[in-house]
Amino acid sequence: MPLSKHYFIILLLLSLTNSCTTDEEANISPNSSEQTNTPNSNNISSNNNNSSSSNSESVINSNFECGNGYYYLSRPVPSESDDTHRYYEYEWQSDPPVCVNVYQAELLGGRDEKLKSSMDWLRTNLPNIIPINVFYIDQFNASEESKLQHDIDFCNLVSEPNELEDCIGGSTDSWGDRSYGGGVYGRYLHKGADLMMYDDAFVQDEGLDSGLIYLAHEYFHTFQTSHMFYFEEKQKFGISIDDEENGVPLPFLPIWIGEGGANFASISLMAKQNLDFNHYDQAVRFLNQAREAMRGSSSSFSLENFESENNRINYEYYAYDGGFMAHVYLWHLNEDNFKKLMVDFYSIFAEKYKLNPLDGWKDAFEETFGISLEDFYRDFDAFMRQDKESQIAIIKTAEEWINASWD
Repeated sequence: MPLSKHYFIILLLLSLTNSCTTDEEANISPNSSEQTNTPNSNNISSNNNNSSSSNSESVINSNFECGNGYYYLSRPVPSESDDTHRYYEYEWQSDPPVCVNVYQAELLGGRDEKLKSSMDWLRTNLPNIIPINVFYIDQFNASEESKLQHDIDFCNLVSEPNELEDCIGGSTDSWGDRSYGGGVYGRYLHKGADLMMYDDAFVQDEGLDSGLIYLAHEYFHTFQTSHMFYFEEKQKFGISIDDEENGVPLPFLPIWIGEGGANFASISLMAKQNLDFNHYDQAVRFLNQAREAMRGSSSSFSLENFESENNRINYEYYAYDGGFMAHVYLWHLNEDNFKKLMVDFYSIFAEKYKLNPLDGWKDAFEETFGISLEDFYRDFDAFMRQDKESQIAIIKTAEEWINASWD
């Protein structure tokens, strides 16, 4: 499974083999060392790889290795099963670790420490339920040796041993054109999610901190996809037997929810950190991009069209920016919807998908927000045809973004 662009889009189209979303510009629209081995107090470890040979040792617990790109070599035996799913309990569930793999830190100007600090905050304030493998490299200036080690580590995470050579070999020509990404598939859920960051994220006119919005966006993708497998009542991860047999890597989630939700969460997560970043201005920028995508469109233009399509229109991606505004619109309808958008929808997703594999996400949407999907599309589409002033009026103030809670 080679590294390529547009991971999360492909992932969604296939029923939502890498698991990454793609974001090419500072507006979060798609385009995607010295070793410490000492865990800090919040269970985040880092490995700085200066060469193509890893110097890994076990940290945090006896089964965890940070630096080789994976946590467990094979999936454990299911703890139970039924007619539709196999259910798993993983040793890391009580405290999922985070591993930050840094390649040639001397090229990063200390930005790796900023990334680790933000990752620490994200993990603490919106805890995830699976381990996360973060990969961070300067894709333009890193040595060929470091690039190879990066791909070996990543492919060890997402591939089976017999796929490793193809995964690595299929990746070599994409350097300099790779996109940020994050997520997990059922096939390597036991190893944790991947989160791909490249140093070009931090070379932005808006300032160094602005690059962290990519990290927040991708972190939320790991949150989204991990919860699509998690059964709250059982406190176990369930993988569909039919999906495995048919090669479906992830339950279907509409692109406008997956990407619009990550854009929405990225602003929410950025707003609460002490950063040099204007999150309200970013929200208005997303609105402007959604409006640009709609420019010249017919009356049939609808968010519904972006459940499984991510066409670029007038140089903008409506699934991302219109999806963001759909989340803003739902929050505008009811203050309680903020927590529902960030957490509650995903908390019931696995159960709804089990009962209705074709449309489980619709059932989860309607139960969570108390509105039919048909009515929501009709009302939101009408709202997006209003004047810009009416649309800006529903975007929350900077203070409201800061104070909104998902707890």
